[in-house]
Amino acid sequence: MGEPKNLPFIRVQLCLRKKDDVTDEFFHNHWKTNHVKLALENKTFVDKVIRYNQFHTSPRLKEAARNFTIPVPEYDGIAEVWVKDVETWESIVTDPAFVAAIAPDEDNFIKAPIHIMLGYDNTVVGDAVKTK
Repeated sequence: MGEPKNLPFIRVQLCLRKKDDVTDEFFHNHWKTNHVKLALENKTFVDKVIRYNQFHTSPRLKEAARNFTIPVPEYDGIAEVWVKDVETWESIVTDPAFVAAIAPDEDNFIKAPIHIMLGYDNTVVGDAVKTK
């Protein structure tokens, strides 16, 4: 069947784990504040991103998920960025100013490597996201 033509957007999911030497509280607070501030100060990011969402979890929620007896990934959060296409995402992550601001900050709270997934929505229940 394959990928549909004329997708309205691509979702980039960056799966994050906190560094071993930072607390859950520090990880989530830093990501919600300092890291967001740096991203929003970058013109390329602001001009090209359709939507930026942070998915946060906690030790309590991870433990609750384990009760469903299916494997639980060891991520502490997922950054989700919606862009027009793969080329747009590439232009963001290769922008020298973006890299200069974001990469050093990631070293403050994110454990390498970051895992990435690119995909698109197939809305089954609820309203599909409208494009601009």
